[in-house]
Amino acid sequence: MKARHVIIPVVILLISVSFGCGPKIPREIEDRVSWKGDFKTLQAEPEAYVDEFVILGGRIVRTENFEDHSEITVVQFPTDRSNRPQPEKPSGGRFLIRSDAFADPAIHAPGKLITVAGRVAGSDTRTIGDYPYEHPVVKGDVWIWEPGATRSPRIHFGVGIGKTF
Repeated sequence: MKARHVIIPVVILLISVSFGCGPKIPREIEDRVSWKGDFKTLQAEPEAYVDEFVILGGRIVRTENFEDHSEITVVQFPTDRSNRPQPEKPSGGRFLIRSDAFADPAIHAPGKLITVAGRVAGSDTRTIGDYPYEHPVVKGDVWIWEPGATRSPRIHFGVGIGKTF
């Protein structure tokens, strides 16, 4: 009888933790990924990977809206198991996210961490200063990571009465 009183709360805790630390990107989108190679390889030959489904992450540099599309310039960073960019790791370079929808520059602001899941759509050469730089282009859906979002679940145990201000 006592074992049941211990097992049930433990099972409930494990279920809630497993749901709480799942990836922000839906599993059905992750399952569509057809290329998981190194970003440097993609950047060297983006045309060789056209139509491959990828997940990339990074930090927004700029968001621009044009008459027929929007573009978000991103400094790439490797992603963790949750597909969250890891800005403390070395960057592989830059890429563009291209969308037919309007991308609000206030929401897609410089400095925000972002993950994109979509198809490689070739490349576009832009200049950084006076330097011509080839950017792989991805067309897909984006997820913006909130500054306070954690990589792992935070578990708090407490007994008694508490007050929060």
